[in-house]
Amino acid sequence: MKRLNEFLRRSPLIERYLSDIWFKTTASLGGSFLINLVYAIWEIICGIYYKSLWFTTLGFYYILLMITRLILLREIKKRNKDKVAIWKGCRKCGILLLLMNFILSGIVVLAVTADEGAHYAAYLIYAVAAYTFYKVIAAIRDLVRHRHTQDPIIIYSKAISFVSVMISLLSLEISMILEFGDDKDFFKCMTIITGSGVCIIISSAAIYMIAIAGKRIRKQRTTTL
Repeated sequence: MKRLNEFLRRSPLIERYLSDIWFKTTASLGGSFLINLVYAIWEIICGIYYKSLWFTTLGFYYILLMITRLILLREIKKRNKDKVAIWKGCRKCGILLLLMNFILSGIVVLAVTADEGAHYAAYLIYAVAAYTFYKVIAAIRDLVRHRHTQDPIIIYSKAISFVSVMISLLSLEISMILEFGDDKDFFKCMTIITGSGVCIIISSAAIYMIAIAGKRIRKQRTTTL
């Protein structure tokens, strides 16, 4: 592992990614933005082709997720300048997360009332599950690693990644039960329980993000007076 790390660090780009937190944050946000863009376009196309509200709703969810990351990318350029503007941008991300929660509620309602969800081939769903669990581990690892940081952009980018993972888990659960289960009552019960839990977590995170941003904005304004 040590030799592999030394080999990778021979590349200036990889060395900068591993050692420069702002370059790494920018690259991660930019990569996530592009992935969300692809997902949004794909889901909306599937929604139109299959006439499915499930895919269309997921498409709009990814659009909002894409916008939150675009906001944070824009705020990175201001990180050494206007702190109030940065916290205002972060507050916008919190507000968007609340809006995303309404879309999530629609996803849960569609799953329960119309038995809708993403249907994968049996072999493909295992790959989706493996990738989703990788995202869970990576998101938790990043939250723990940066738990002591005071920079709002890093904090909010990790929080948004965690929210994205929660949606992926919910979507995976719905897809797996639809694929392997045949008990509709169990499907509805699990979807309601998990969906409600995810909605509460995201709402709590969004409200906390908005409150913290508002507090820091007032503090910065008071300091400059």
